[in-house]
Amino acid sequence: MLRCDRCGIDLPGNPLRCPLCQSALSGTPDNTGNRFPVPNTLPKASRKLLALIAFGTVCASVISVVINLIRPAGGWWSLFVITGFASLWIDFAVLIRKRNNLTKDVLWQAVVVSLLAYLWDRFTGFHGWSLDYVLPILCTCAMIAITLIAQIQKLHIQDYILYLFMDCMLGIISFVLIRARIVRVITPCAICFGASVIFLAALLFFERKALWEEIQRRLHW
Repeated sequence: MLRCDRCGIDLPGNPLRCPLCQSALSGTPDNTGNRFPVPNTLPKASRKLLALIAFGTVCASVISVVINLIRPAGGWWSLFVITGFASLWIDFAVLIRKRNNLTKDVLWQAVVVSLLAYLWDRFTGFHGWSLDYVLPILCTCAMIAITLIAQIQKLHIQDYILYLFMDCMLGIISFVLIRARIVRVITPCAICFGASVIFLAALLFFERKALWEEIQRRLHW
């Protein structure tokens, strides 16, 4: 039976590519059995562990509110506890949902964590650390991580080129932040901008055709 190593599913019949992620398939074609792929759901033990962790966070949130009511000095600090747990679960939900595509997951983690950091920074007096450090460092690390994952897993160029391109475009925002004098610490943003331009130039010089074909495929042109 054919198998998509990326999605972790077996595919009956003789399809040319995985219907979920369009990756190349391995194995031998099998014309028997269900022609639709079986979803890669979480194992029962993992679902039970998630339920226990979720119950634990609810208990911790309730206990923090109760303690905050008993000792109101210091304001509503329990809201920070609840918001912290909510941010953790938002990021964890993205991680679980995109777990079958590691390069996409890296990009989503960079975007979601940067957004959550910005919201935390904004609603706690905006000291600028989210734009000075979090956004540029995450974008730079994501470019390196996507490239390393692609090399280690021997991915086809179409499997990660668009995510790397999107991360480069996100990293170029660092230049705008510097020129607009929004950031106070220049070094992380300058490194992120330089890395974004270098990675983007490599894509355009060496993989321009693959990038254009992937954009056309995604936009159904």
